[in-house]
Amino acid sequence: MVYIFVAGISIALFLITIILTKPTKHTPDYILTALLFFSAQTIFNSFWVFTNLYLSYPDALVIGLNAPIAVAPLFYLYTKYQTNPIRFSPLDLLHLVPYFILSLLYGKFYFLPFEEKLAIMKLNSTLEISRTIITYVSGFFYFLWSLWILLRFRKNMKHLFSNTEKIRFNWLLFLIVGMLCVWLVVLIVRNDYITSISSTVFLILLGYFGITQVNVFSGVNDYFKTIITQSYETNAPIKIENGESENIKYKNSILSEEEATKIQQQLNQLIHTERPYLNPELTLSQLAQLLKVHPNKLSEVINTQEQKSFYDLINELRIQEFLLQVVKPENTRFTFTSLAYDCGFNSKASLNRNFKKHVGITPSEYLKKQN
Repeated sequence: MVYIFVAGISIALFLITIILTKPTKHTPDYILTALLFFSAQTIFNSFWVFTNLYLSYPDALVIGLNAPIAVAPLFYLYTKYQTNPIRFSPLDLLHLVPYFILSLLYGKFYFLPFEEKLAIMKLNSTLEISRTIITYVSGFFYFLWSLWILLRFRKNMKHLFSNTEKIRFNWLLFLIVGMLCVWLVVLIVRNDYITSISSTVFLILLGYFGITQVNVFSGVNDYFKTIITQSYETNAPIKIENGESENIKYKNSILSEEEATKIQQQLNQLIHTERPYLNPELTLSQLAQLLKVHPNKLSEVINTQEQKSFYDLINELRIQEFLLQVVKPENTRFTFTSLAYDCGFNSKASLNRNFKKHVGITPSEYLKKQN
């Protein structure tokens, strides 16, 4: 058991070092660093209690006693800034107010006599009960909030990105759901062993995925980040009446029919002359930049005039390109994966999924029919 604690703390410190020495850091990296630090403090406290070292050095236990209260809001902030290209707002530090208040209330502990410190450690004081309640309540609240943010992002991805395989954040969804389950088990079972093990596993997985994750908005300039943020927060190009149906109607649209037709014509011309869909990392903002139109207007044109999402439009064009290339005799020496990359897909799985969606059969079945 002790080895698990030591391993968790050591890995956390190692991961923090890796993040801080990265040449390019973004807001989620700094939040992840703080999250790993407080998670490591939580494990350290479990280690201190498990080894009974707190009876000799009670001050060391109190330093990280409130760390679990900071974990949940930091995880929420990490999810928020991973899925939204906004600049960090100092107001988000207000989410850590309960942590700072309780830390101040525990401050007088350091000035008490040693015997009184031990007595307090063995009692369930009102302050300790309050800390426990805040930890569990904030945990459920912030993890559910994180889940809502992530699911909203996943729903809106098809309006912003043409390839979504690397940015679906399945690992983040797994961590959120996992931590909600752990929080529930810990609340019911109240087992320190389960709490400690789950905290260590959570820290290791969070650190690994956090370092290896894809920076979704790294290729988008500041101006278009702002536009994407506005679209994301207000659902401007996605906000429709009566759900997503074939007849999409935008509320408060400022796009005239004439302007919509002009943008559609420009879009079709660009598609056939420059074939931007061959870029596997193509986003709505990049396509709008090529057309010199506002992304919100372009999204509305695609949804209303083409009756498709941005994701479906671009991948349908990639499928059409693949259909042209796969039957050429000179391309018979290439694999489906190679042709998929040439047509703008970033994986064979993406090709197969979109091909079956638009054609109704797999690429292999299609090729057999042609032969």
